[in-house]
Amino acid sequence: MALMHWHPMRALRRRDDAFDELFRDFFRRTEEGVPMEPAAELAETDNEVIAKLQVPGVEKDQVTISVTDDTLTVRGETRKEREEKRKNFYRQEIAYGAFERVLGLPAEVDGDRATAELKHGILTVTLPKTKQPKAHQVKVAVG
Repeated sequence: MALMHWHPMRALRRRDDAFDELFRDFFRRTEEGVPMEPAAELAETDNEVIAKLQVPGVEKDQVTISVTDDTLTVRGETRKEREEKRKNFYRQEIAYGAFERVLGLPAEVDGDRATAELKHGILTVTLPKTKQPKAHQVKVAVG
């Protein structure tokens, strides 16, 4: 079993993240009821944490990514190409405007070495894990 550093505030931050997400879902909705945050997947391998977010219609210059402590924050904006006043819309479900997604990371990562790729409306952020000393087993005699 690997030893992990205990951070007393980490559990509180994760609880706060859960409450923040609950309130964000409730209060940050458009008139149509669509949340203004992209859907996300978060996965972990032995060497990295990988986050994927759906951001259709967003260009590279419209996205900002930041990594602080144990969170990944993705901000951006979707814009209409041009205003068309002569159209009579029968349905308008596409949400435009600013979005933000904050994800708690399951492991400590090296934000300086993070990479991101935007392809076919999917933003993939790869975060290498920090190198921590590996735990080793020690036998202790009971006396």
